[in-house]
Amino acid sequence: MRHIVFLSLLLAWLPLTAQDRIEQAIDTSEQTTREAVRSQNRIDRLDDETRRKLEAYRQAIWERQQLEVYSQQLDELQRIQTEDVTRLREELAEVPLSEDDLMPLMLRMVNALQRFVDADLPFLQDERQQRLTSLKQMLGDAELSVSEKYRRVIEAYQVELDYGRGLASERTELEVAGRRVVVDLLRVGRVAMYFLSLDGGTAAIWDHALGQWSELPATHRSMIRQGIRIAREVAAPELLELPVPAPSSEEAPR
Repeated sequence: MRHIVFLSLLLAWLPLTAQDRIEQAIDTSEQTTREAVRSQNRIDRLDDETRRKLEAYRQAIWERQQLEVYSQQLDELQRIQTEDVTRLREELAEVPLSEDDLMPLMLRMVNALQRFVDADLPFLQDERQQRLTSLKQMLGDAELSVSEKYRRVIEAYQVELDYGRGLASERTELEVAGRRVVVDLLRVGRVAMYFLSLDGGTAAIWDHALGQWSELPATHRSMIRQGIRIAREVAAPELLELPVPAPSSEEAPR
């Protein structure tokens, strides 16, 4: 307190110009401090922006690498399928059996495919049933050659085989708890099938044993949403942690 009183007396005693210089020096010092604080804040903001851009760049690099791997896998799958189609055509050209020999075989193949579709996960039901109906009508068409009928039956089997690979998503209408709702469907091969309501408030998994949808905890919604994005190719492939239904004791019809 004595120091403050002494300083006040000293300032009162100093000539006016000297006092002005001291106050000016104090103001200059305070202004310099404020400028330094503002400069540091600008530097901090620039550092934050730089870090965000760096993280975004790293994320973009990682996603590009994932897409390259995914693209390579698709190229390899396409190559294998092309070889399968070529081999199938060669085998069809060498089929020595007559129509009388092949017709019973093709009928059994179509009936087996019908039983398989009926016992499978309930996805694309209209499309798959229409394909089976067309196959049955095609077998009775006398204008088609035996090799063409056989080719179309094998082609239908190939389509069903492809359903078991990768992710698929569609927007469809389902009956849930006695009412019709529009949802986004996510299918993981033939392993499991999920849906997410359009508002994101409900997620469920298809219970094959019970033949109905079972609601999932809210913790799974974000992962199902990400799976839908991957299936629609708007997000890079990544590992999905989702519940899988218990294996059924029933075997698919042969």
